[in-house]
Amino acid sequence: MKKFVTAVAVVALVAFAAPVFAATNPFMDVPMNHWAYDAIGQLAAHGILSGYPDGLYKGKQPTTRYEMASALARALAVVDMTKASKQDVEMLQKLVVEFHDELEALGVRVDDIEGKVNLLDSRLGGWKLSGALRLDIENESINEPTTGDGKVALTRARVHFDRWFGDPENPMHFRARLQGDGGNGADAGVTWKDFFIEVPFFYDTLLTVGKQQSDLGADYYLGGTTAFSETGSFAGLDSVLTDTERDKFQLEKQFGMGKVLGYVAHPTVPLTDANGYTSTETLKKSDGKDYVLTTASGSFSAWELFLMGKFQFNEQFGFDLGAQAFFGDNAEDPTKAADRKLDGTSKKFKDMWTVFAGLRFNFNENVAFKGIFYHQKWDVDQWLLDTATKSVAAWREPENYENDANHWRLIVDVKQEALKFTSLWLEYGQYQQGFTSPAGRGSITRTSNVWGSSATVPSDMKYWRIGLGQKWNEKWATHLFYYGYKFDDLDETKYDDSVSEWGLGVQYKYNPNVAFGLNFIQSDSYKKDADKDNVVRFRTEITF
Repeated sequence: MKKFVTAVAVVALVAFAAPVFAATNPFMDVPMNHWAYDAIGQLAAHGILSGYPDGLYKGKQPTTRYEMASALARALAVVDMTKASKQDVEMLQKLVVEFHDELEALGVRVDDIEGKVNLLDSRLGGWKLSGALRLDIENESINEPTTGDGKVALTRARVHFDRWFGDPENPMHFRARLQGDGGNGADAGVTWKDFFIEVPFFYDTLLTVGKQQSDLGADYYLGGTTAFSETGSFAGLDSVLTDTERDKFQLEKQFGMGKVLGYVAHPTVPLTDANGYTSTETLKKSDGKDYVLTTASGSFSAWELFLMGKFQFNEQFGFDLGAQAFFGDNAEDPTKAADRKLDGTSKKFKDMWTVFAGLRFNFNENVAFKGIFYHQKWDVDQWLLDTATKSVAAWREPENYENDANHWRLIVDVKQEALKFTSLWLEYGQYQQGFTSPAGRGSITRTSNVWGSSATVPSDMKYWRIGLGQKWNEKWATHLFYYGYKFDDLDETKYDDSVSEWGLGVQYKYNPNVAFGLNFIQSDSYKKDADKDNVVRFRTEITF
């Protein structure tokens, strides 16, 4: 028949992409009793062999190198790289090298294919070890002299362990991350941040059991899926719900270009209170209502249920929909009733729900519009006197407080390939007072901490963010950003209602594993009439 190297080569590529089956052969000139009948039918079903316009396969006609490269390119698009053997990998490597020029002429990114094949090769035969070390030298001119002017800190110290085992055709994956990040130069100790196993499960689902750091909102924040974070910028305002570590039982189902994911966990959730105050100081309220919840309330143990669907209808349009629920597990202030204060300090967390919907639209492969909306509702009781009689203390829902909040953001994400000289990230968003991020949150700006380490927003807030990242060549990259924030309902005698932060930096990649970055930022303080804060940072990052 036709120079059957075409079929023989790609049979090996797809033999581990789908189970072997007796496929209906669409070509009239391929006899049913031929030894390659099923193989050709399977390749045609995957779109790898298309035949000629007249519907014939023409197996006795010699193939050209371009026809071979076309079949190889289509096979590589559908192959499941996690199910290959050592022999499969060696064949892939030889084929990619042999047809390198023809694949590039067809517009196939050969570097991506080679990287994919090399990644697979690294998984075979045992453990895969990788890691990162990041050392920062910082000098700060800040408003709090007790914190010192600078530091030398090991801000990232991580070692990853990976192992694929079990059925070679459908392997399980073990992942562990040993982490000892100090952050501020202090010894943070060494602990396992990831320790989980992924198991191919019933009905083509993926079961994950163990401790896992996950970030399911990465599409919607600067530094999530963009290359901007690689330049060493100061991000902030990251993932809202899930950029955190959980001991969990998770199921995931892929379908087409989308997936559905759900998990159950029982974490300790960092919540403050339903109105977002983060200290014992009562902040001035512009609406004059008698808010009761005015003090921090720490963390509560709770059952967490999370469900999310990522629906990618085509290459342009994607839609995300999901919900996160925490059930308070009767978590309450353990202080004896006779000793509980009546100032709102003692609280009982019942539940908190957050539903969200996100939209992703790619105008082309380099320009995207994204937006996401969150609605949150919670139920928190306090140890209070009866409103009417001012007697008989009990767990009660306080009066005159709002127990729901919204957050939304709109984003324009432009890759450098579109503008040639820079990438561009434009973001505008709003938070309502009391919106809580169960993942926890750091400061809005690098040094001026408006809401501390609290997970809850203390005031209605509008913000805008502009990020520019430039990759000049394989060695050099730069970035520039500007963030602005405007708050409502803060005491104007003590706090500025607007703060901003800007910064720039340059990164030099000495080799694929070693990079250096120099960054500068200037940030307003939210405290009234305070000086601006400045930070200069030199970063060394080594990956292996």
